[in-house]
Amino acid sequence: MTSKAITHDTVTKSVEQKQPSGKVDSKSETKPKQQNEKPNQTSEKIDGRTVFLTFDDGPSPHFNQFIDTLTNEKVPATFFFIGNNLQHANKDALARLKNSPFRVGLHSYTHDAKLLYRKQNPTFLPEMKKLSKEIQSLTGISTKLIRAPYGSTYLTDAAYQKVKREGYHVLDWNIDSNDWRYKDNSTRVVQSVLSQAKTLKSQNIPLIILFHERPNTLKALPTIIQELKKQGYHFKSFDASTPYYHNFKEH
Repeated sequence: MTSKAITHDTVTKSVEQKQPSGKVDSKSETKPKQQNEKPNQTSEKIDGRTVFLTFDDGPSPHFNQFIDTLTNEKVPATFFFIGNNLQHANKDALARLKNSPFRVGLHSYTHDAKLLYRKQNPTFLPEMKKLSKEIQSLTGISTKLIRAPYGSTYLTDAAYQKVKREGYHVLDWNIDSNDWRYKDNSTRVVQSVLSQAKTLKSQNIPLIILFHERPNTLKALPTIIQELKKQGYHFKSFDASTPYYHNFKEH
């Protein structure tokens, strides 16, 4: 599989073909034990009014601002880091993750589809293991939560089962913010998220929103959070107590 074949457009088509269905599944995967829940996480149950904000491709130069914005809005979130970005991250910003409502996941070391998903010796699992060790070294946080670059659709069934046997948990999304598409238009990002949330409302399932650490996302975030709060949604991050997982390989 080449990187050319794996684009945001092809991922979008894959997601459309695998629309989430049914209620919250609390038994599909066992719970991770690495990150402990903190008191400032909401204690409300996970249901059709739960929102999980997830951010890929960090830590970016905007990471500290994302933490500030989320803290001001009093909502938790989950960040999926790339190893190559981690090497250049602000250490003070990373230190804010410890003893916070924010959680960390693995988004590979290279984000290179040609390496991660190649037929011979794919680097997917080795990269996740390497990144996990470095995150723990830099932050003191241990995690086995994975966001597969371009979505878990691109893992073979055998590779996916191996990832599960190693004790990792793969999380995809059911709302794509399209912040990668509307790079200079935060208003379109807001519209994209709220429109998809409205569509999923009747399915009574938690919203797992895919964002990236981009300036347009940062600008759109307060409006998205405030509007979802007005609609009665509450926010959680993925951690040791989270019974719900959503990935394209199983739904």
